[in-house]
Amino acid sequence: MIVLNINKELIRVENWADIEARPGFTNNLNPQNLELASIIGRYAFSNRIRCGLSNCHTPHAKGYVVATKDWHETNIGKDCGKNYFGVDFETLTRQFDQDITDKENRERLWSFSFRSEEIKASVQDLRSQPQGADWVFHSTRPLLEAGKAVPTEVVRKLAAMVKNRENVITVEREATEAEVDQLEAARGRKLPRPHYVEEPVGQLEGIECLYPDNDVRQLLVFDIEQELRSFEEQKIDELSSRALTHWNKWASSVELNIEKARSAVEAGRKLLRSENLRQLLEIIKDRKQSERMSKFIKALGTNGNA
Repeated sequence: MIVLNINKELIRVENWADIEARPGFTNNLNPQNLELASIIGRYAFSNRIRCGLSNCHTPHAKGYVVATKDWHETNIGKDCGKNYFGVDFETLTRQFDQDITDKENRERLWSFSFRSEEIKASVQDLRSQPQGADWVFHSTRPLLEAGKAVPTEVVRKLAAMVKNRENVITVEREATEAEVDQLEAARGRKLPRPHYVEEPVGQLEGIECLYPDNDVRQLLVFDIEQELRSFEEQKIDELSSRALTHWNKWASSVELNIEKARSAVEAGRKLLRSENLRQLLEIIKDRKQSERMSKFIKALGTNGNA
């Protein structure tokens, strides 16, 4: 691929013959007494190309198209550039590479900006559809926040499961003497009595929607909608190199975050199914708290999640 930066415009050229056909280009330029005027292009090929200096012609895969002050053009690698043009070449290559990066970033941001309404519509649809992202977010909050509609022991159990990224529901019970004997034999040491073990009582589907990195509100409202409003206020052609890098990194994450949120919504729908959540009743010891949990589950069912 060859990229030329000419008259404030990026030109991409696939064929090296098009470079050799440019007026003033030579592949046998005498470097003596020449002054470097500018770098006008860079290239990278799988096949090597000979250096255009008459006293070099060393094949290389990456290099630059340069122009001299007497209007000649040729191609050189970094080594020849440093040897013949010194500090000027290093300064110009850094500036050229930054200019190319900035222009490519601007192109991508302009292209992205034309899709802003489409992105807004996708996010709004995902949020507002029946059992969509907003419903999943508000319906799962009680499962994560103590003192809400869900018993504290359920919130604690889910917090531990989320932290460990596991979906098996367990309850603690006292181990039998035979079980303790087996554990002592396996571990090679005595265990205190009574000894307790975790016993599986269920497997919770969709718990991944509770993971912090799958927070649909963060993904859709803060990471996309809020940032998109800020992006639309930017003047793309006036952004600094740092700002261009920042906004391109953000723009490249938008589609990924939408897909991530879509997957989290699907997981949330599975998690909030009544038969799925009823498995958590196994860990509740107090009858009133069990009734409290059942009431929460029933309320979800009346909202179309039977």
